[in-house]
Amino acid sequence: MRLTGICSIAVFASGLANSAQGPTFDAASVKLSTERPLSYTTTGGPGTNDPGRFHAPRIAMSALLARAFDVGTDQIAGPAWLRGVVSINYYAIDATMPSDTTKEQFQKMLQNLLAERFHLVWHRESRTFPGYALIVDKGGPKVKEAPPNKDAIPDTTPEPRTMASTPRGDDGFPDVPGPHTITMGDSSGQTRVKYQERTMGEFASSLGFIIARSQGRGLLDNSPQPRVVDETGLAGKYTFILEYYNAAAGDANASLLARPESQPGSGPLPSVGESGGGGLDVFTAIRKQLGLRLEKKADVPLGMIVVENVDKVPTSN
Repeated sequence: MRLTGICSIAVFASGLANSAQGPTFDAASVKLSTERPLSYTTTGGPGTNDPGRFHAPRIAMSALLARAFDVGTDQIAGPAWLRGVVSINYYAIDATMPSDTTKEQFQKMLQNLLAERFHLVWHRESRTFPGYALIVDKGGPKVKEAPPNKDAIPDTTPEPRTMASTPRGDDGFPDVPGPHTITMGDSSGQTRVKYQERTMGEFASSLGFIIARSQGRGLLDNSPQPRVVDETGLAGKYTFILEYYNAAAGDANASLLARPESQPGSGPLPSVGESGGGGLDVFTAIRKQLGLRLEKKADVPLGMIVVENVDKVPTSN
């Protein structure tokens, strides 16, 4: 992983995951994937309608690591092949677990699976990168706090097939309960993102990806993605829609947005308010629609999972 322009590095924790510790899957199959390129959707696991089975027909190691440690793929540092385009391997994983497995237990199970089948060794570091601070604009916030939802399953994003068959609400988005983030766009580049029952920290964590994508930079060209830290002081959960112009419209990955899948770095940061054309840039949209503002910040801290070793080919089942 290319990590340039790092202001500082500090190791704050270390853990070797070369042997199973804690919960493990009841059964698991791991092999190289032979699925067609677009069969990448994962299903099942805690917070879904199939909590006792995790199915990933085609998933990259960086995505597996991100799922195992509950971070974005831009928070994974390790061997160069993790971010390769031509040489990257994809894996097919089927695993079963008790239906009452928690999200934290599932993550540990996945870590242990990676240790057993890929000989994963890792540690944690804190690094700083240039980015932005999300703050309240001088006119005050325009977002409204969402009422408590005791019946919703926390931290879930509906699966694509479920989303496609769900009736739309008055706002045009699928009418699904609970916390989620959904992106909708058209060929003109206009993009609408609905944040439902999300914290400002969760909103901020998605903005680096949105900033880069709105200006035509993305994962495939390895463009550095800016980091955003929440400094709004808003402590609740909020439901709101953000509408902006996206210069990268048409990318198949724009249909759903669960978390930023990007890479941090120190390339030139876009100017606050710089427009991509065709409509409001994301900076202006945040200020006018949400009553918030982005300000450049030299040292945004970011927790990293540093992979010391991970095999490219898993051991046999």
